[in-house]
Amino acid sequence: MTLRTVTASIQAGCLNLTLRREEWPLDECLTYATRQNPRRLYLFVSKVLGKHWPARPSVMREVHRRLAAKIADLPGPLLVMGMAETATALGRGVAEEVAVQNGRDDVLYLQTTRCRLSRPLAFAFDESHSHAPDHAVYLPEPRLQPLFRTARSLVLVDDEISTGRTLAELARAYLQVNLQVEQIALVSIACWLSAARQRELAALLERPAQFPALIEGEFSFTADPAFPPPALPDAVADAGQYHDAIAIDPARIGVVAGDWRLPECPLSLLQNEREGLTVIGTGEYAYTPFRVALALEEAGYDVLYQSTTRSPILVGDAIASRWEFTDHQGDGIPNYLYNLDADRLPVVIYEHPAMPELHALPNALGGLALAVEEPCRAW
Repeated sequence: MTLRTVTASIQAGCLNLTLRREEWPLDECLTYATRQNPRRLYLFVSKVLGKHWPARPSVMREVHRRLAAKIADLPGPLLVMGMAETATALGRGVAEEVAVQNGRDDVLYLQTTRCRLSRPLAFAFDESHSHAPDHAVYLPEPRLQPLFRTARSLVLVDDEISTGRTLAELARAYLQVNLQVEQIALVSIACWLSAARQRELAALLERPAQFPALIEGEFSFTADPAFPPPALPDAVADAGQYHDAIAIDPARIGVVAGDWRLPECPLSLLQNEREGLTVIGTGEYAYTPFRVALALEEAGYDVLYQSTTRSPILVGDAIASRWEFTDHQGDGIPNYLYNLDADRLPVVIYEHPAMPELHALPNALGGLALAVEEPCRAW
């Protein structure tokens, strides 16, 4: 096997990549940036995820379809979990494509969340390198709990896997709920696990494990000793504040994949907007905004998609611009929007109808704001 090596310099140091496989060409798939986080200075910036880099919705869907095809034959029930906040659209996109493309009705999608809900918790875990580490997984509604508790295959989805530690913690937490799991798949756009590390994870999880990805290889990072470690922004939310009134995306408490329906309101509201658009999801709420953007693109609009994030990244490298603003959920946590195309009309999509009026971002961007989730819940 011929290995390809790539060296990428960023403000904080140098990334050295050794590529085993490129189903999607590396340069079309990702680029690199410097985190505002002294615990992990480098960041792989996906060009096909729709997060820190605007992407064509049709390209994102192709990513979902390719990854879904790699797990389509796993035995069901199938539990697919997307990692908040970066991979919530990717995770649900994979789940939906598995269900729709294969006519399956046994695929349950559930995302991790940093929202606090006053409902039973299945489990929680931390992401050690993150600036906002707490992940919660809530018990689905009673009608969905049979799928949740009896899944034979567990699929965990993230944009990239560096060590697998976070996903292994999530898998082990779920295995405390359901010992019947037969197979585990850790799905990503880019998987940086060596063969030895993959074997270690499979042994840790005591199940057959696979690692479907579009890019496979290994990397190392050498920090520049002259680069001053950046200070993390203050990102401590009020632990007593709950989000039940505004966090209405059902993906946080489980949805059966394959039943998603497009709301009509965004298309009618935007029918006269024929200039270039950037549809913007908000934090964890990313899948429905992505599908709205995809529908607009399929209807002939010139559309890019991206979403806001809690992740602090330094301007430079792959980050050409950075908007900073207070989060839309009232926690007082800094949020960011990167690489926004100034020549396009921004359309920010929220999950709750109160948010467009309360959040300052749409006016700051000179764009539009929509809330579309309620129509989507009448499934």
